[in-house]
Amino acid sequence: MELNKKNIILFILFISCFVIYFSYNKYKISKNSYNNKIYGLVDELRNIGRGNGYVQVKFKGCKKFDELCILYLGENQNDLRVGDSIYKAKNSYDYQVYRKDSFGNFQLYKTLRNKPKKK
Repeated sequence: MELNKKNIILFILFISCFVIYFSYNKYKISKNSYNNKIYGLVDELRNIGRGNGYVQVKFKGCKKFDELCILYLGENQNDLRVGDSIYKAKNSYDYQVYRKDSFGNFQLYKTLRNKPKKK
């Protein structure tokens, strides 16, 4: 294939559409994560490819991991365990993690965010 102006323009157009599509999907997921209320018991955790410290949560009773519940744990991976309860209010970035105490009651353990705080 010869590199002419038409091929170069088509290639740039294809790449631009690709970038716009994935950027829009990421924006939509981020907006939905902020706008929706999330709560449930943690059934499973998995590290995701955003970098060190990011985990995605699967809630009890769900068949797949929740794309809206991605948390930044940072260095301390013990901040979230299987069996913890998570609650996020609508229009908030903060996730409250509740853990069972010695009496079997859920108590507020820690508040986490879905992205690291700016320094």
